[in-house]
Amino acid sequence: MNHLQSTYIYKTMKMTFILIALIFLLSALPAAHVYATQDQTIEIIVEKPNTQDEFELTAEGAVLMEQRTGKVLFGKQAHTRLYPASTTKILTALLAAEHGDLDEIVTVGEEICMLAWDGSKAGLEENEKISLRDLVYGLLINSGNDAANTIAVHIARKVSGKNLTTEEALNYFNDMMNQRAKEAGAYNTHFANPHGYHDESHYTTPYDLAMIGREAMKNEFFREAIGVRAMDNKYWSTGEPRFWRSKNKLINEKSSQYYEYAVGGKTGYTRQAGQCLISFAAKNGMDLITVVMKSAQDMQWPETRMLFEFGFNNFEYYAPIEMGTMIERVPVDNHLPDEPGFVSAVITENWQDILRKDDIKQIKQEIRWEPSLLSENAEEETPRLKAPIYEGQKIGELYLTLKGKELARIPLAASQSIKGKKQKKVMENITPDEPEPKEGSSSFSWFRAILVLLSAFLILRTTVFFINYSRRRKRKRRYENLTIYRRF
Repeated sequence: MNHLQSTYIYKTMKMTFILIALIFLLSALPAAHVYATQDQTIEIIVEKPNTQDEFELTAEGAVLMEQRTGKVLFGKQAHTRLYPASTTKILTALLAAEHGDLDEIVTVGEEICMLAWDGSKAGLEENEKISLRDLVYGLLINSGNDAANTIAVHIARKVSGKNLTTEEALNYFNDMMNQRAKEAGAYNTHFANPHGYHDESHYTTPYDLAMIGREAMKNEFFREAIGVRAMDNKYWSTGEPRFWRSKNKLINEKSSQYYEYAVGGKTGYTRQAGQCLISFAAKNGMDLITVVMKSAQDMQWPETRMLFEFGFNNFEYYAPIEMGTMIERVPVDNHLPDEPGFVSAVITENWQDILRKDDIKQIKQEIRWEPSLLSENAEEETPRLKAPIYEGQKIGELYLTLKGKELARIPLAASQSIKGKKQKKVMENITPDEPEPKEGSSSFSWFRAILVLLSAFLILRTTVFFINYSRRRKRKRRYENLTIYRRF
C-alpha cells in the first residue's frame, strides 16, 4: 500500500466514525420542538330533531332549511326526485347575476320562438333590446320562459367566448346549470332547460332546491330581485307599457295568504310537477328557506306558512361563547418562581348552531384538559396543569353535549406562556407570540436521515475500496510468485 492509498483510507475511516458518533449523539438528544401550523379540526355532531309526523302536508316533498347553516329542520321526502317547474328559474337568475353585466343591453333572438305555447312569458319581442337586469326581473316576477331562454343564450355565448348557435348556446347553458347546482350541493338534480317547462330529464329534490336557493341568496342582486312583487316595463316596438306581476301570494299585501316575514320566493306549476314553491323568510335574525313540491291546488301557500311558523316558533340560534372569551383559570405546577401559577383558558373559535328551544336548556358543557399537560398533583375535581405552557397552545376543549350526544368540541388555548423549571433555556428562545410547540417530528429528523445516508455511503465506499484493494494485492502476489517460479 503506497502513501496516497493509506492516507485516503485513513481520512475516509476517520470521517465515517465521526459521522456515526454524531448520529448516536443526536439520537440521544430529546426531539426538538416544532410549532403547530395546522388548524384544529372540530368534529361537530348535531342531533337531528325528530320532525316526522309533526304535521300533515299535501305536498309530496317538502323541506324547511335554516339558511345560514343549511341545516334541515323539517323534511318530507326531502331527497325524492320531483319536477321543479318554474322554480328552476332561481338558478337561471343566479347564473345571470354571477356571469353577466346587469346593465349590458341584450338583443332578444330566435330563442323566444323555441318555447311551448302554453308556457308563461314576459312578453319579449324578437330583436328587442333590453338590459340583462330587466330580463332577470321579467324572469322572476312574471316567470317569463322567453326571458329564461334569452338569458341562457346571452350568458352561454359570453362565458364560452364563441358565437354559438341558439341550440348550442342553450345546451351550453344547461351544462352550466348542472355544474352550478352541484357546486351548491345539489347532487340529485338534472336540468334540461333554463325555465322548467316539463321534461322527463328535468328534475330535482326538495333538499337540492333548497340548497340552490340558499346559494342564490348569497348574491346581493338576487336577494333584491326575488322580493319584487310588480314592475312596469315598456314594449320595445311600441313603447307601450307591459306589466309584470308576481303570482307569489306570500309577498302580496292584498292577498289573504300574505306572510309578513316573507322576503321573496318563486312559484312553479306544470301538470306533472303540481304546485311548487320555494320561499325565503326572516324573523328575529333567523333566515329560513321552505320548499314545497307537488302540493294540492292552492295548498302551497298555507303549507309554506305552516313550515315557516314551525321553524320560527320552535328553533333559535345557540352561540354559547364568543371567540376570545376566557372561561377558566387553572393552576399550573412546575413553573419557575417568577412565573404565574395560573393560566387562563380562552375560546379560540366561534361556534353556533340552530337548535330546538327546549333542547338548548338541556345542553351540558364540560372542559376536558389535554392529558399530556395534566400535573401529577391533579385531582379529578381540581385539575392542575404543568409547565412549560406556551401562549396559544391548545390546553383543552370545551365539550357540548345534548342528551348524551356530542354537539361540538371547541378548542381552548393558553392565554400566556409559563416557563417550566427544566425548560428555562428552551423557553428563553421562544417569544410569546409563537404558536404551540409540539413534540414529535422536527428538522433534526431530516438531518439524522441525511447523516445516516451519508454514513452508509461512506461505509459502502470504504468497504468496496478495501475489497478491490485486497483483490489487487492477491493478484500482485500471485504474479510475483509465478515470476519467481519461472526464474527457477
